[in-house]
Amino acid sequence: MKDKFNLVRRVLGGQERRAELSHLRPPSTYFDNRTDCTGDLAQSGLRLLKEGKVAVLMVAGGLSSRMKTRVLRGDLPIGPVTDRSIFRLQGEKIGAIQKRFAPAMQWLVLTSPGIHSATLRSFKSNGFFGVPSDGIRFFQQATLPVLDMDGRPIDLGDGRFLENPTGHGGMLEALKETSLLQELIRRGVDYLFYFQYPNVLEQVCDPVMLGYHHENGFDATTKAITEYDPEEKMGRCTEKNGSLHILEYHFLKEVSMNSWLHTTPASIGTHVWSVSFLERCIRNGIQLPYHRIVYHDPFVDPYPLQKVEQFIFDLLEYTTKCGLVLVGKNREYAPVKTPKGRDSLESAQKALSQLYISWLKEAGARQRDPDCCLCKVEISPLLALSSDDLKGRLPPGFTFHDGLLLG
Repeated sequence: MKDKFNLVRRVLGGQERRAELSHLRPPSTYFDNRTDCTGDLAQSGLRLLKEGKVAVLMVAGGLSSRMKTRVLRGDLPIGPVTDRSIFRLQGEKIGAIQKRFAPAMQWLVLTSPGIHSATLRSFKSNGFFGVPSDGIRFFQQATLPVLDMDGRPIDLGDGRFLENPTGHGGMLEALKETSLLQELIRRGVDYLFYFQYPNVLEQVCDPVMLGYHHENGFDATTKAITEYDPEEKMGRCTEKNGSLHILEYHFLKEVSMNSWLHTTPASIGTHVWSVSFLERCIRNGIQLPYHRIVYHDPFVDPYPLQKVEQFIFDLLEYTTKCGLVLVGKNREYAPVKTPKGRDSLESAQKALSQLYISWLKEAGARQRDPDCCLCKVEISPLLALSSDDLKGRLPPGFTFHDGLLLG
């Protein structure tokens, strides 16, 4: 514990990192999945899945302090009709991909000490959401002490102090401390599809993104949207020294609302990593920097606290070549981050229902009451992962209604 406190105090006591905004430019190269031809890339991505070249990593280590609840966020009900949990929604997507394309695909789940046991209980009590348990690997990221603004630890009693996970960038160190990367290499896995489970519209193992990454020989590829508000807490995709660079939203506090940084694509936290690149980073001893974050913990006295975190996209600095894929927000990004309003369970559930309605319409279905804009429908991932999956499965003249459940 002493070493942990020394690390945090050294980071907090040093000169605070500031983004060199003058060195940043809008990204000049990207693939626009909303308008560009995707057919060949999708086929390439599907081949990778069928050949066992892809594993999936779900980041689930956060303590969800912004949700102001002790309930495991993955257990919250998100299904518009069934109330299936967020974990079940994502797990059934992975299960469907395994059954259709990649039966041996490995599912890595990154947790943290504070919620590891609860996450395991959730998976076990729900039968691992239909995914074979021997194909799921749970591993933990480290935690570091949280301090008050005067640099004092938060005493929880019984010799315990408040700690916080090291952020999504803790993935690299967690992989280093396990044999998981070596196991993937032995299995012939070339690519790691990385996503954050609170995004309920996540297109897990997106074939187009996988194909784009593979065909261009990228070390890393990230996914982004262009439809967002300036105040949204999303990292901005930029270009630095000719390479992709993501500027975390914590560095945008002093940026004018009229800045181009609020119109450049924003990362949704979905990445594809080449396993060989990650292995090279670990072998070369790459250490991601720590960043100071000011925040509030709803279960601690309501004064500002400070913690240090690592950002996984700081790895982009070490890539030789990386890519960017643009997607539509209404199809691929609806996170559960806050108790109410934008990015809440309610808003994400509505976005999920609207996505399913768009799938039905694209598959030729009609809405029974076209004037109803609050229609709730749900499509099981085990039945369909896209509108294309529904085409040919619906009878002619099929109509849908409020409360419809398919699958």
